[in-house]
Amino acid sequence: MENNYTMRTPLILIVDDNPKNLQILGNYLQNEGYKVEFALEGKSALDWIGRTEFDLIILDIMMPGMDGFEVCKILKSDPVKQKIPVIFLTAKVDTESIVNGFDLGAVDYVIKPFNQKELIARVKTQIEIKKSRDEIARNLEEIEYKNKLIKYSIQYAHTIQAAVLKASMNGSDFFPEQFCLLLPKDIVSGDFYWFQRIDNKLLVGVFDCTGHGIPGAFMSMLGVTLLNETVIREKIVDPHLILNRLREKIIEALGQKGIISEVRDGMDGAIISYDLTRKKLVYSGAYNPLYLIRDNKIIELKGDRMPLSYHAKMTDFSSQEIKTRRNDCIYLSTDGFIAQFGGQKQKKFSSAQFKELLIRHHMNPLEVQKQLLADTFLNWKGKEEQVDDITVVGLRL
Repeated sequence: MENNYTMRTPLILIVDDNPKNLQILGNYLQNEGYKVEFALEGKSALDWIGRTEFDLIILDIMMPGMDGFEVCKILKSDPVKQKIPVIFLTAKVDTESIVNGFDLGAVDYVIKPFNQKELIARVKTQIEIKKSRDEIARNLEEIEYKNKLIKYSIQYAHTIQAAVLKASMNGSDFFPEQFCLLLPKDIVSGDFYWFQRIDNKLLVGVFDCTGHGIPGAFMSMLGVTLLNETVIREKIVDPHLILNRLREKIIEALGQKGIISEVRDGMDGAIISYDLTRKKLVYSGAYNPLYLIRDNKIIELKGDRMPLSYHAKMTDFSSQEIKTRRNDCIYLSTDGFIAQFGGQKQKKFSSAQFKELLIRHHMNPLEVQKQLLADTFLNWKGKEEQVDDITVVGLRL
């Protein structure tokens, strides 16, 4: 369905000091279905242009007072009116005048006496070009407006997600030191971290949802909600049992039955339980590992190779227990950091390099470590596009 603009009859201004020329050319154009206005000299032409929206100007050059070149020059200096196409229609046939006309911004240069059919064809061409250009400009304005609305919505979603993550930090202040590094690929993140204190146990989780941006953020909100239901309402506090129940809830929420066409979304993650009394840490993971640094050595605890969603292999998640020592450093992370391409050879950062990075800086205060990790990532990435959301949580026991 055409809009009002495309249905509007194009309006053409003819500028010529000869009334007979105006009459003849005006009749030709009106017979073609165009609306026509007339001006006998440059000043009145500019006055017309200032008050009216023209689709094309046919402009004579040799006129008393202000010639056509001057009219065109003034017109093209106006940021609003400069896009109106100008066709010079003149008896001046010398090369210098023709070149000057195009240099001033004219779209065409027609010599008098003109051929009626040729002139009409040139007029139609320029009218169609302007119509297409104006349509593109309107579409771009509409796209820009919609992009602003979308960006505002995403920014507001980021605010909501940040508030949810902040609310999920219950119990984080019981660690002597801790940091949470979250670097979304887009404005909002499919990664999330989660803290909760239940009696004498501190629970900490880091999760990586399928996708990033808006889809990932939806999954992360679902993940936080299901975790809170599992732990706070259902009183499940053992890490492997939490993951078992979380997987059940995700499968149920997404209606997953193992059918090829169904939604395959889910998440990977790792969760720990730290007993404040017994100083015992229990870890369980869905792909994502735990790193423990003690005595300048790093120990990696690997998770089960199953996601928190429907999977061909769905046994119970396992758990691993550690008797902690004072000043042990614990790190939970998603795979975004190690998967990032960069460096001189444009390779992935790799888990080996990530572990070396943690060992190298683990003696620093954790807030300093957080900044060093962020700086290292940005330096490694360089001008490359970030490939995934980044989340690293560090804890000192």
